Amino acid sequence: MRYLYLILFAVVLGLPFALAAVQRRSQPVTQVETATARLVIVSPHNGDIRREYAIAFDQWHRKKYGRGVTIDYRMPGGTTDMVRLLTSTFKENKTFTGLDIVWGGGDYTFYHDLQPVGILQPIRLDAKVLKAAFPEDTLAGVRLYDPTKSPDGSPSPQWIGACLSSFGIIYNSQLYRALDMPTPQRWQDLADPRLFHLIALADPTHSGSAAVAYMMVHQRAMADAEQELFTRRPDLKSMPRAQLTKLPEYHDAISSGWKRAMSDLVLIAANTRYFMDSSEVVPNDVSRGEAAAGMSIDFYARVTEGTVGSDRAHFVSPHAATAITPDAIAILNGVSGPRLEIATHFIQFLISPEGQRLWILTPGQPDGPRERALRRMPIRRDVYANQTGWADHFNPFDDAGGFNQRGEWMALMSDTRPIWTAAWIDSRDDLLDAYEKILSIKDPARRASLLAKLSDIPVTLTDIETRRTQRTAI
Repeated sequence: MRYLYLILFAVVLGLPFALAAVQRRSQPVTQVETATARLVIVSPHNGDIRREYAIAFDQWHRKKYGRGVTIDYRMPGGTTDMVRLLTSTFKENKTFTGLDIVWGGGDYTFYHDLQPVGILQPIRLDAKVLKAAFPEDTLAGVRLYDPTKSPDGSPSPQWIGACLSSFGIIYNSQLYRALDMPTPQRWQDLADPRLFHLIALADPTHSGSAAVAYMMVHQRAMADAEQELFTRRPDLKSMPRAQLTKLPEYHDAISSGWKRAMSDLVLIAANTRYFMDSSEVVPNDVSRGEAAAGMSIDFYARVTEGTVGSDRAHFVSPHAATAITPDAIAILNGVSGPRLEIATHFIQFLISPEGQRLWILTPGQPDGPRERALRRMPIRRDVYANQTGWADHFNPFDDAGGFNQRGEWMALMSDTRPIWTAAWIDSRDDLLDAYEKILSIKDPARRASLLAKLSDIPVTLTDIETRRTQRTAI
């Protein structure tokens, strides 16, 4: 009887579990168990962006398509690290790699680094959806998506802009007051010797956004040199560009601007405390008072300013000296079937009005984030018509114009980046030692002369162009 009671007790105890198992086997699998799809995205975006878009897309997809989607993010580091990961991965596996989407990084990363080597595939969106998001395909001369078309003439872009980015200076207001210095307004203001050991910069070999910011210094100086030439020779301004760029006088002028910017950047680099691998660290260090100022992509700086207050960290875009460019997204080559469908849906959501408002709304607003404002510029022009509940108020479609990046000058970045690395990072100890000794010289004229020599590195624009020609010919 003792064993019988034990057996009956075990049966009673296990009966609910047995019945549940039978019930699961006898009933069809529920929608929740089958509906959740998986999307693998390679991205340098920060945690706030990844989290908010994962939640919002899952909800949007359940409502529109009846299936949930879990996003599996892969974060290799900065944009440059992301490019290294993808190029090495696709070098070994020419087809499907288990990665679905690459999201984040400026347009240059996509049209220069990824698209030419076959890493991206055409995005198949209804032409009406694309036209609704992009009634105009450019902003101040910069393309908002890849203009590639299919043989039948329908759009088949290999990358699409997801939002807009600009670049500027974030500075610590309290430190600037303590230093009794005027707040920075130009890139060159960061070369002030009073900022020695007080500038924060990101390593251009790891951070693509930092590299683009440094190219803005070059492009502004080159544009200034061009304008100076047109002032002296107004007849050249109306000359077709194909002819103008072949003139030795024009090339000499542009070269002088490139050289001037390189000197400015060397002196800014001489003021740095250290180079970070990630550009996201720059605003954080400035806000904590570990640096007085730094160069930053706009949304990192705005998020920091919104978190700590403008009295500690404030962002300014140098007037007519920064570009407004698309931050892009693309589907990786080899993705097919249901995975391709989900990847296309994510891009569809991203450029929808709901997906665009998520970039800029404050928490608690309809379509807004749950925790913190992302503070990025939407790429859809129509969403700027109603800025109720926005974390920041601006309209790049009204503000853009005049200065912006130029494709032919931007193409110089890949071959300019190793020069930055050699001059600022590889030679950092020698640069700082020489800079500190020069700053100790009391004679202003001699000090200025030596600073000019220090920043006059033995590289010209012609050297960069020659290197680029040789590299592309291989």
